[in-house]
Amino acid sequence: MAGLFMDTLDIWLMVLGITLITAAYGVFVNFVRRPRIVTDGSRVEVVERAQGVAACINVNKCLSLFFISVGIYALATGLWASMTWPFPGSYNLVFSDAWPIFGLVTLMLGLAMYIGADLRYLAVPIVLFSIPVIVYGVDIFVHGLTNAPLFASAMYILLGVAMLISPGAMLPRGNASRYVGVLVMILLILSGILAFYIGISATFEHTLIWSKWVPWYGVSG
Repeated sequence: MAGLFMDTLDIWLMVLGITLITAAYGVFVNFVRRPRIVTDGSRVEVVERAQGVAACINVNKCLSLFFISVGIYALATGLWASMTWPFPGSYNLVFSDAWPIFGLVTLMLGLAMYIGADLRYLAVPIVLFSIPVIVYGVDIFVHGLTNAPLFASAMYILLGVAMLISPGAMLPRGNASRYVGVLVMILLILSGILAFYIGISATFEHTLIWSKWVPWYGVSG
């Protein structure tokens, strides 16, 4: 299980980085930029054609497929980890239990974008979900978990604060909401960069540590 712990956590962190930076783009499209609105209220983009195939005209519809896919993956692997506790000790609390929460929020966001729901109605649950994220971040710092507790803690807290202030970008209209949207984008990007940094660093460390490990049934050749 130890080898599985290493590999799974590495890719989780990099998937988290990809998702947070993509989410920052979604904030830009929906709450920072002023998109052109058609009569039914949907956001539309310029249609591009390549080899006779029309590109997606609705950015949210395209992004929703990404968020739904990541949400299903994170929720499934997170529930598995929550039930099996493959990580050492307390790491299961801050990673195994946090990962399915991330999957649930991502899936919820993806489905809302897919059906064209008004994302402002997600403001309240997103704010409430920020509470465990921030708590886990503080917990990592207080107990010195991971090889880089400052970076890991900052990753959680930056994400939690972005979720906490997100209603400021969703609910009001005008320049104030756009400024909050920009701040949310910055926090998401910084958190995503930290996730990439921790995940990539861990990959190289774990690859070296576990280079001699073999499964119980051995290897051929």
